[in-house]
Amino acid sequence: MAFGGGLACAAPKPAAEPSAKPSPVTLQAPKAKELPKILQEVEAKYKQAATLMAKFTQVNEMAALKRTKTSSGVILFKLPGKVRWETLKPDQNLLVSDGRTFWFYTPPPAFDETEHGQLIETKSQQFQSRLLNALLSGAFSMAQGTNAMGIREKTPTDFILTPKKGSAGTVAQAGIHIDPEKKLITEVTLNHVGGNSSVITLTDIELGKPIDDGLFVFVAPPGTERVKQ
Repeated sequence: MAFGGGLACAAPKPAAEPSAKPSPVTLQAPKAKELPKILQEVEAKYKQAATLMAKFTQVNEMAALKRTKTSSGVILFKLPGKVRWETLKPDQNLLVSDGRTFWFYTPPPAFDETEHGQLIETKSQQFQSRLLNALLSGAFSMAQGTNAMGIREKTPTDFILTPKKGSAGTVAQAGIHIDPEKKLITEVTLNHVGGNSSVITLTDIELGKPIDDGLFVFVAPPGTERVKQ
């Protein structure tokens, strides 16, 4: 049959077969970058020891006030998740965790028998405290995985750790120093947003010593003011 200018009307093409749906693509989370060898060695050593006892000195620098404060005391770790920070000088306080509950106790002034101490109890620890505990106890893989933290080598014994924004409280960057011969963590630095910083130095470090579990549970003295968070 002719149409218009004499062109034949083309027969309609058969409908194309519906194409098969593409197979769903399974996305895998990227694996954390492998830790540097010396950090692997330290982590393995600490994990095998399961406990740590040390003296600490902590220097806090307050940028806005242009002041520093130095405190010192004793720290204990016991895997998994138990920690005891006992600050002895200049002001006494105590942070204890059995891995589930965290207690922060401030005793009353020694010169005032009418005052009572204060106890803050919480089920979740501050981000930056978790980070610090992980670094001091050699749990680099946990810190790297939980906080999406980047780790880079500054020197063969010094490393810079950069947590994902918002994953470590006010900590913008952390640093660790390793004793290369003893494979021990001897210093951790926390640089905070706003310019404040904390440097924690460990001495008299002992690994693998028996530590009673009772040291990681806190029983408040009578009359203590309690705050639950």
